[in-house]
Amino acid sequence: MKTTSLAGFALAFVTAAIALPAHANPLTIDGNFADWGVKNNGTLAGWTPNSGVLFTVEDQSNANGGYLSPGWGGQAYDAEAMYLTWYTKADGQTYLALGLITGHDPNTPTSGNSYGRGDFAIDFGRDGSFEFGVLTADRSSTLHQGDVVSTTNADWATGLWSAPGVYDPAHSTYITKVNTGTDVGNASMAISNRFGNMGTLGGNHWFYEVEIPVSAFGNHWVGNTPSESFDVQWTMLCANDIIILDPPAATVSEPASLALALGAFGLAGLARRRKPVRH
Repeated sequence: MKTTSLAGFALAFVTAAIALPAHANPLTIDGNFADWGVKNNGTLAGWTPNSGVLFTVEDQSNANGGYLSPGWGGQAYDAEAMYLTWYTKADGQTYLALGLITGHDPNTPTSGNSYGRGDFAIDFGRDGSFEFGVLTADRSSTLHQGDVVSTTNADWATGLWSAPGVYDPAHSTYITKVNTGTDVGNASMAISNRFGNMGTLGGNHWFYEVEIPVSAFGNHWVGNTPSESFDVQWTMLCANDIIILDPPAATVSEPASLALALGAFGLAGLARRRKPVRH
């Protein structure tokens, strides 16, 4: 399970504004990661995107007996990298863009010991409550691929594991796909064909590319930068491997006492936060 995060600067103000560089130009949502700066050139550096793109990478392949955390599956169930940026287009509308590289074939059927692709989950406030899902496949007669859906955790299906390595589908809290919810918008989405030569461990890969109008998020995103912290998560329907990216909030409200303390010591630095496994 991926727990690498990128956290914001702690600044000596009651409200601390963080200037996150956005992608220079809007992306073309076509399943091609070239405009993200990612390269499938068989090197470790190939994972690294352009400046202004937040990302987390963990290419595990079939190491450790196929264990990925919280489950098993090796390369075929490996969620390997996630990318995120946002930008405002000429029409004045702001969009959140997501990229995902995985060894999981998006055409994998769900039957027997085979499990298909899951949906992107967004947790505003980083409190374990997922307010939105972005559907990567049709989920019902009314919820379709590309829909942005307002959810509570009860609207999500869960995986096979109640804790890392503990097979217990009846008590799993690792969310996977949207079953129900309210359609609040539409994202552009493209999924690439299979490609290789990614990183140094080899194997087949696929790239998901998503562009979400932030107006779908309501009060969670006001203006052209996010108004609160949030996580983005993705996994497949078994939740064998989970990838999470924690972007910094553009505006972080600090308690006055903490702000005064920071001011007294003149502190400003990068913090890394390890996200706890949810049970």
